[in-house]
Amino acid sequence: MENLEQYREEIDEIDKRLVELFERRMETVLKVGAYKRENNLPILDEDRENIVIEKNITRLKNKAFKDALESFFIHLMNLSKKEQEKIIK
Repeated sequence: MENLEQYREEIDEIDKRLVELFERRMETVLKVGAYKRENNLPILDEDRENIVIEKNITRLKNKAFKDALESFFIHLMNLSKKEQEKIIK
């Protein structure tokens, strides 16, 4: 049986990868924001947000995490919009 310390080490490794992916995503979000600024597009695209959420929910193997994943992506997209606002306004 694994012990608590092993679980924590696994979480630390996952968190490290999440930070790398988060940073990569946010850098891409800034590119999207620059494109929107140059093309006079609004920051909010509700249809796109809904598609992103639904697409990622279908990727879940454990559907018990559906609500948590939806909340995660809503929060992530809100952070993304705030970053875009910094370069558009």
